[in-house]
Amino acid sequence: MKIFGVLWILVLLNFIDRAALSIAMPLISEEFELTPAVQGWLLGSFFWTYLLFQIPGGWLLDRFGARKVVGWAGAVWGGFQLLGGLATSGIFLGATRLGLGATEAPVFPAAAKLNSRWLPSKERARGATFIDAATPAGSALGGIIVTALIGFTGGWRMAFILTGALTILVAVAYYFYLRDTPEEHPGVNEAELAHIRSDVDVADKALGGVLPRLADYARSSSFWGLWLGRLGWATVWWGIISWTPSYLSSAMGFDLAGLGWGTFAVYGMGVFGQLIAGWATDKFRARTTNYNGVMKTILAISGLGTVASILTLPFIDNGYLALVSLGLAVFFVQFGGVYWAFPAWLAPKPQVGKVGSVMNIASSAGGGLAPVIMGYAILAGGGSYTGAFVFLAAAAALYLLGSMTINFNRPLARMRQTVEA
Repeated sequence: MKIFGVLWILVLLNFIDRAALSIAMPLISEEFELTPAVQGWLLGSFFWTYLLFQIPGGWLLDRFGARKVVGWAGAVWGGFQLLGGLATSGIFLGATRLGLGATEAPVFPAAAKLNSRWLPSKERARGATFIDAATPAGSALGGIIVTALIGFTGGWRMAFILTGALTILVAVAYYFYLRDTPEEHPGVNEAELAHIRSDVDVADKALGGVLPRLADYARSSSFWGLWLGRLGWATVWWGIISWTPSYLSSAMGFDLAGLGWGTFAVYGMGVFGQLIAGWATDKFRARTTNYNGVMKTILAISGLGTVASILTLPFIDNGYLALVSLGLAVFFVQFGGVYWAFPAWLAPKPQVGKVGSVMNIASSAGGGLAPVIMGYAILAGGGSYTGAFVFLAAAAALYLLGSMTINFNRPLARMRQTVEA
């Protein structure tokens, strides 16, 4: 569907923009004389404003729709990315990353909201993982594109300037093409509309009464499982994204060209993980109403595979074997892209944006903490990454535990039957 194609390209650029700093960090740290701890804070700076703007972003999405919010936000974050190429210090660059985090905050909640409006329930997992597959794809292509631009221009700055300018152009195209619902889009015919509205979600079956309140979600073990699982997932993913280029460069001796292709290979494995998880989820959910059995099997494979892959890394001293283990860790952890189907399945449609935003707070927290904690672990280890990898394995275990707590046969919170006085 073209709607998801345009959104996929914007998310792809989102992650190329995010990955540019990680790829360029070996050069930036040398130019600005940054220690591993300071590098960790700079790599994590994006996520602190990303976290703070999740709830406002979700409210704006539910109030004004994905078209307006993400269209404008995309143009502004492209501007912050472009400004990053003009940075004269780590503080200047950090400020642009804070702006980038604030303006990128609504993107994934918007994808969840569009998923709930544009796809029938039986296709939601593939829709969610298709969009989320742009995250490892953007990170993988970012490795190739950013290293190529650095090699071609002789520095890291033009990589930021050019990717920022391209993001602005795509955001404008997104705004003019997208519509918030299929009923509003002139390209959707009656047969397509009937297909989109052909089935209902778990949360839809409970409609009738008053929408759940914050307290209703706070009492839900499934909601907390969702939140903690996403926190563990994001810690692993963003830890790998943030430090893999420096690990390959400093610990494994990769040069600039090897760094580009190495990160492409590692992050590219996530695309396969996403697509396989989405296909398997929709296929097996269609065969049963016991959604718990299906989802917990897929997420258990994801969590256990991630833990096992990460725990091999401290024992590896060969760069190619390190790529294999990192690639397997990314492959398994990216099964977690199916999480973006959960708000559409398990929350009432009027609250999908808000629930997606709250879930993305967990992603933001993981992304903010992982680079910093890993940076201090690397500093404490005298340049060794062993402590950082042990930390990531513990985060993967949290992802597994949280995922096993979610009940996929019920909404995250029940609809209230009456308004309480």
